[in-house]
Amino acid sequence: MGRKRASVRREEILAATVDEIEATGLRALRVADVAGRLGLSASLVIYHFQTKEALVAAAFAHAGESDLNRAREIVDTDAPATARLSDLLAWYLPSGSTRAWTIWMDAWSSALFDAEIQSTLTVLDREWQDVFARVIADGVATGEFALDGEDPGEPAAVAATRLLAYLDGLSVRLMVGPGEEERATMLAWVEEFADTLLARDATSAAPGGRAPGESLPPHS
Repeated sequence: MGRKRASVRREEILAATVDEIEATGLRALRVADVAGRLGLSASLVIYHFQTKEALVAAAFAHAGESDLNRAREIVDTDAPATARLSDLLAWYLPSGSTRAWTIWMDAWSSALFDAEIQSTLTVLDREWQDVFARVIADGVATGEFALDGEDPGEPAAVAATRLLAYLDGLSVRLMVGPGEEERATMLAWVEEFADTLLARDATSAAPGGRAPGESLPPHS
């Protein structure tokens, strides 16, 4: 029972840390404030994570796995790969200052100076590439996508990396101010980029007459 309680306590601390980063940003984060959210002492938080740096890295991993699980739910369906990819793109691109993107912008900035955070983000980035590569590979297998170039067998992982790089760049731009109208424009750009990258039919629609990505909420 003691081990289970410790595990639950760690999860509570990680969730509180994510909430605190969302509210104040990483620069202003204090262990005492995280502890205060749970009515704990700062020393108990440090007992579970040893250092503030380890706590922050674990919190980023916690938030990242939550986002990845949602992305996997989108990808792991029986819908055509074209529809699944469009749904994934629509969900990934942020709408306003969403929690997940506030956290990731902090994480990317901090990774320049913190090796532990950099290591955590490297692992998460590989997992994101795997999610995108999986749906791309599915589309290639069904003939919905084609990977062009000098090497006809260009791996889906390379296409996934290029698509994520484009998405991340536009996502950062969206987070610094433009409104929902510009988000719609940027989502159209992402769809056009995917059409070109994957030789995808831009007129494709999901089953039931729904435009790809229409039914899903933005990344949050």
